[in-house]
Amino acid sequence: MLGSSREVLCRSCESKLPKTSFLDDPENPVAQMFWGRVPLENAVSLFYYRKGELLQNLIHQLKYHGGKETGLYLGRLAGKILNETKLIKGTDVLIPVPLHPRKQRIRGYNQSELLAQGISDIIGIKVETKAVIRTIHTESQTLRKRYERWQNVSNIFKIINYKQLIKKHIWILDDIVTTGSTIESLCHTLQEVPEVKMSVLTIGYASG
Repeated sequence: MLGSSREVLCRSCESKLPKTSFLDDPENPVAQMFWGRVPLENAVSLFYYRKGELLQNLIHQLKYHGGKETGLYLGRLAGKILNETKLIKGTDVLIPVPLHPRKQRIRGYNQSELLAQGISDIIGIKVETKAVIRTIHTESQTLRKRYERWQNVSNIFKIINYKQLIKKHIWILDDIVTTGSTIESLCHTLQEVPEVKMSVLTIGYASG
């Protein structure tokens, strides 16, 4: 299963990751998830996230077992996939969904920042981690229903540097999207920025 520390997976296992076809479909399930909720240019996930499968194991390693190299690897893999499309052309900045400082101290890092750095290593897009912060610590979303998830993450972000974002096309990056509640909350906050455009990218799509 494992390749070098930089690769994380051997090529055979990497080829078994279940790719979505969302990059070529502007009406894909992730895009539809945000219809009527927030205005987005694009919204895509690269792989299906399913219980007990390889991607779930990788994400768990990244989030709960100190798997920093796994985050960089998945980011570089995403960058290679995105490089083969025109979807991300014209993007100004990549914003990984912020963690609350308390959670980041416990984990030691923000997993989405590692994913973003991996993408940037391949396609050179700027990663912005200082313009938006998470001001409220929330409990895990894992067992919550959709409305409960939205209540749990409403108004939890704050912009602290507008100048970095004005008139920019921002891609918001997270590891997994399930109901989209956290990403939606971040989008509502980013709508405060004049003339901003937003798109969403996640590594995995959990269809429920």
